[in-house]
Amino acid sequence: MRRISMKYARPGMILGYPVFDPYGEKLLDTGVRLDEHNLKTLARMKISELFIQDNRVSDIVALPIIPPEIEGRASAALRQLMIETRIRGRLTIEGIRNISSVVNAMIEHLSFSPMGEPSVAGILSRKDFIYVQPVKTAILSLIVAHKLKWDKSQLASLGIAAMLKDIGYAELPEEILHKPGELTKDDLARIREHPTRGHKLLQQFNGKNTTVATAIMQHHERWNGSGYPLGLRGTRISPLAQLLAIADSYTELISVSPGKNKIYMPHEAIEFIMAFSGEYFNPQLVDAFVRQIPCYPAGLTVELNTKEVGIISDSRCGFIGRPVVRICYRPGEGILEKPYDVDLSKPEFQSKFVVKILDYF
Repeated sequence: MRRISMKYARPGMILGYPVFDPYGEKLLDTGVRLDEHNLKTLARMKISELFIQDNRVSDIVALPIIPPEIEGRASAALRQLMIETRIRGRLTIEGIRNISSVVNAMIEHLSFSPMGEPSVAGILSRKDFIYVQPVKTAILSLIVAHKLKWDKSQLASLGIAAMLKDIGYAELPEEILHKPGELTKDDLARIREHPTRGHKLLQQFNGKNTTVATAIMQHHERWNGSGYPLGLRGTRISPLAQLLAIADSYTELISVSPGKNKIYMPHEAIEFIMAFSGEYFNPQLVDAFVRQIPCYPAGLTVELNTKEVGIISDSRCGFIGRPVVRICYRPGEGILEKPYDVDLSKPEFQSKFVVKILDYF
């Protein structure tokens, strides 16, 4: 299957994988032929990408490592908890139980079905951002921590902290959270209150769970001490918060978030994270993160420096920016009858590299 942006979807294309809304509801199934009606519906719902059937890459299956149903259930649980907290001014037992349940489902899935690759689709809907972005942060954090062999208790605390990292937003005006364009200084000052507000909400709910509360408080701290709210640096920042800082920054970069309109491609976001290794982020965790989260996800169409065009057949996590590309077009030859794979991680192909993403932005 081939991965394309909604911008390049056309009537007649056939889905190679189901389309889900942010809350896990299936909108269209595999095999559905796109038409003007369903394309307008998907665009209105801010669906960011589609997987399209393509005979050249029919063997490529870019399945998400965490099923969309679980990811959607997590977003729905967080939305419900956020709404309840805004109304009641406190966290609820049932709401926290639902969050714990979906985090456990993610951990179990990683433990027993670790196949697939992380979803790196950005979030285009401002109204859904505060409910969906923490879930994506949780998934990416758990994938990295699982690879680092954190124990189940640490994974559970990490996942819950990621899900609740922005729960302090429930005490802030919604018009700031959904505001398009630049935020004012006053807006930013209010936004920066959310870690301490979230910490307070969790402490009021369960004063004994200091691990999660501390991670919520510190997820905007930076390795060099330039973060907030406490200006902590280095290992004074909790290990959970150190990893959350990386995953949180990455998912914000690839999405439309409050006060930001530019959307980074996955490889650009990875480059940003690497550029600030040792400055904003723990270098060891950056190394672990970029070796698990693909620069070029499977199914993406790319152009190489040789002007060859192909589709990523294997993202090759661990070989940063050096995927396997199925070459489908060569200058002077045109579209190839028999596409072939080139593994950019191999020494004989070191002179080749990706220069452009096609059919996406």
